Amino acid sequence: MRLVRCRVEGDPRVCVRTDGGVAPTPYRDLVELIQAGAEGLQAAERAAAGGPLESDGLLAPLRPGKMLFCGVNYPDHAEENPDAVMPSEPFFFSKFPSAVVGPGEPIRIPAPETHTDYEVELAVVIGRAATRVTREQALDHVFGYTVTNDVSARDVQFRDSQITLGKNADSFCPLGPEVVTSDELPDPSALHVATYVNGERRQHGATSNWLFDVPTLIEFVTRTITLEPGDLVTTGTPSGVAAFRDPPPWLRPGDEVTVEVEEIGRLTNPVVAGWEE
Repeated sequence: MRLVRCRVEGDPRVCVRTDGGVAPTPYRDLVELIQAGAEGLQAAERAAAGGPLESDGLLAPLRPGKMLFCGVNYPDHAEENPDAVMPSEPFFFSKFPSAVVGPGEPIRIPAPETHTDYEVELAVVIGRAATRVTREQALDHVFGYTVTNDVSARDVQFRDSQITLGKNADSFCPLGPEVVTSDELPDPSALHVATYVNGERRQHGATSNWLFDVPTLIEFVTRTITLEPGDLVTTGTPSGVAAFRDPPPWLRPGDEVTVEVEEIGRLTNPVVAGWEE
């Protein structure tokens, strides 16, 4: 099942994407549908059987309570950055719900001097509470998958290790375009991801190359943090980011960025000058 959040006759609703349009569910918030468990999925299935409608445009599919982003999870980082050290265990940082924007919404660069970078990532949407789960149990706690762009202000991130500020400017977490339920993607380690800036491919990678797969990431996080329905865990980005190109092609107002994950879709956002608003 493919779930989106969109406006139907002006009303924000969680909808099932169908071949002919969208089918509205009774839920306005995807986290509420996920929290409802089997009842939420059954409501979505009933909606899909009711026939499609046209939507007024997509919104971010959800606004997670927690977002834990994995860093340095592709070994090809060593090819673009000779100083890169491959981790012996997963490394995580957090992004805030206030950074989330949906398909077509602008990425707002805070200041003219900001070194704004892009990072495509496959994101895992948690379906039920997970505390100290094992690798073998981990995928049972996954609701589905979506696409995110881990936009970063590198000048802030790399200054005195200000990773929280560098990663969490408003609009620096585009999310979408939809959430694909886990039954349709049984193996997240068999996908390709890519980033395009103004149509030029900047990143391309295969999730089969991960240092740490999804079960490993969930097992590692839940040793100390309980993941709750609707939380997000991401899986890192491959090489090709602006920071390690010479010269770095930072995102600028007027650019258009598309990140895609095979079997899920393409998430496109324009880039604007946030200091002019």
